[in-house]
Amino acid sequence: MGVERQAQAVLPLGWKNAKKRKRATAYAVRTASVLLFLLAWHVLVHYNIQYPLQFGNLPKPLDILGAWRVDLMKQQYYNDILASVFRVAAGILLGLAFAVPLGLWIGLSPRASDLLFPNLELFRPIPLIAYLPVAMLLFTTIESSIIFITFVGAFFPILLCCRDAARQVPQSLVQAAHCLGCGPIRVVWKIYLPAMAPGIFTGLSVGIGASWMGVITGEMMSGQTGIGYATWQAYHLLDYNESIIGMFSIGLLGYASSALVRAVERTVIRWK
Repeated sequence: MGVERQAQAVLPLGWKNAKKRKRATAYAVRTASVLLFLLAWHVLVHYNIQYPLQFGNLPKPLDILGAWRVDLMKQQYYNDILASVFRVAAGILLGLAFAVPLGLWIGLSPRASDLLFPNLELFRPIPLIAYLPVAMLLFTTIESSIIFITFVGAFFPILLCCRDAARQVPQSLVQAAHCLGCGPIRVVWKIYLPAMAPGIFTGLSVGIGASWMGVITGEMMSGQTGIGYATWQAYHLLDYNESIIGMFSIGLLGYASSALVRAVERTVIRWK
């Protein structure tokens, strides 16, 4: 018995250590991949490689990092980030508020699907930049039109994932809930939404990327603040360092947004 108890005590500790080593290895590999990317970039620019692409025309990564360090000391850089984050967050929240119930309705009702989905499917393939003239006509402020574009970017991925998730909910669970006395609203809260949660988070992950593309499009075309506007202005001023800084800032913001969604998903869907 004593040996068994020692084995049970050692096993969790060894498992935790192995998990920590695995996580440390993963972080090391990710860091090495970024460093290798920067090294390859530096070599291609330093030796003025012009084939198959004109890599020699790019700024060196050390020059960009130096300019980025200067930007990190400027308040305007953070103001632009906050403006873009607010627009994306507003668009995603609106997308969730409209897409989840609509996707549930279309997924469960063939008549709603026949009535609504053809029109929605007509608008879904339209590039976000094509919505900009319509958004500027519909809304009285530029801010509202940019948020509308981010909403459109988040809406369709969440809608499709919710529709498919609603159709995949086992009917045996729904029937069991009805037998236990659950009404329609309670069935939605207790059965459908929990079962649809993985699909909702999948659509949210895709929608966040689309929302970031939408906000950058809106800021470039009609904005006066935001990281997209700053990137576009730097390009027009031929300040390629700042333009690339804006590009990577957008990438980091999108990466952080997706990581936040994954963290929330792990907390909400612990059984997955």
